[in-house]
Amino acid sequence: MNTAYAAPTQPPETMQKELNAKIAVLNNTDKQIRLRLEKLQQDISQQQKQHRAELFQQQQIIEQLTLQQHTLEQDLSAALKQQTALSQAIQTLEKTTAQKNEQLNQSISQRTLFSIFALLLLLLLISAGYWHIRKRHHASEQTLSTQVQTVLSSVRQSEESIVKVDTELAERFNEFMVTLKKQQSAPSLVNKEPDHSLPLKLADEIHRMSKRLAALPVETKGLKPLSKSLERLQAELAEQGYEMIDYTGTTYSENMSVKARFVPSDELDVGQSVITKVVTPQVNFNDVMIRMADVEVSVG
Repeated sequence: MNTAYAAPTQPPETMQKELNAKIAVLNNTDKQIRLRLEKLQQDISQQQKQHRAELFQQQQIIEQLTLQQHTLEQDLSAALKQQTALSQAIQTLEKTTAQKNEQLNQSISQRTLFSIFALLLLLLLISAGYWHIRKRHHASEQTLSTQVQTVLSSVRQSEESIVKVDTELAERFNEFMVTLKKQQSAPSLVNKEPDHSLPLKLADEIHRMSKRLAALPVETKGLKPLSKSLERLQAELAEQGYEMIDYTGTTYSENMSVKARFVPSDELDVGQSVITKVVTPQVNFNDVMIRMADVEVSVG
């Protein structure tokens, strides 16, 4: 006679409670994920607004420079036309002079002193006309050169103004960080969880000003004070435990914790991947990453 063994079963109430507990855990996890996604979307939207504002400002500068370049090209075209007309006049003058010399050689024995005087007067008038044309051409070249120098001076002044503004901004940030450090060292704030929003914003500004600093000509006035100000800001961040990681020029690896966008490049070998642009740098706090880098990777 065979006997069957029945496995013990849980009461329905217990199973229902366990099921409800699991559903509550899943709902809580889903809510946390949604909150994180909303926060991430807000951060991305804020960065996009900032990038669009900077892009609009740069486009305005480019449009102004393009308009100035178009004006210079028109002036240069007019000067070239004047130069062409002058060359044609000189060729005509040389041809006429050669013809007059030939006629003079053929009939000099038959002409009177009056004819010689008239020819000399004609040559004098031609020389005066040639000198006048050359003088006008030289004046036109001087005017064009002055305009070019004026435009270059305006561009240089704009670059120096940008450096001055960035330097003042860096100094203000440095003063604010010193004040903030004193406030955070107060007894009531020693054990409080640190707010990373300001250091992250400061890291973005340091990165932005550093890229602009690298793009400006080395002879631009004010570069050295700006460079020193940025060094002080980075040192102040480092003193408070923050570290900026710039991956520019680094070989890209799939194991890297970065947010990457890939663009093809003909300058790299096949299979080679290099980080060529850092949109936002990685930031560590006490050797722990608190923000992932946003980079652009060129792929061969």
